[in-house]
Amino acid sequence: MEYIIWIPAILGFFAFLSIGNLKMRINRLEEQLSSVKGSPAYLEKAALRKLLSDYIGKNVELEFRGEQYDNDLSIPGSECKVLSVDEEWVLVQIFNKKGEKEKLFRLYQISGVKGIG
Repeated sequence: MEYIIWIPAILGFFAFLSIGNLKMRINRLEEQLSSVKGSPAYLEKAALRKLLSDYIGKNVELEFRGEQYDNDLSIPGSECKVLSVDEEWVLVQIFNKKGEKEKLFRLYQISGVKGIG
């Protein structure tokens, strides 16, 4: 009779694993879709690339999509300086309490940019 208690726990564990797998597959599909010319995701990425290239050398706040955020930039008001932008990546210099460091982000991870100065 005690094995009946374990059945929902095991099924819940398998459901948890499948949800994690689905999120990973969705992120991979979004990344592939953003490389197909003419798709809305591609046009959005191109507009973001142009906007970020206008902000090279300036301080900005980056907004990330859903769960794809950075621990160094997760605090509202965290600023960074855009150093360079290419087809897939953006290089930023982050200013925080620990000092300065440079980080690379994929363009599809970023949902918005706010210019600071």
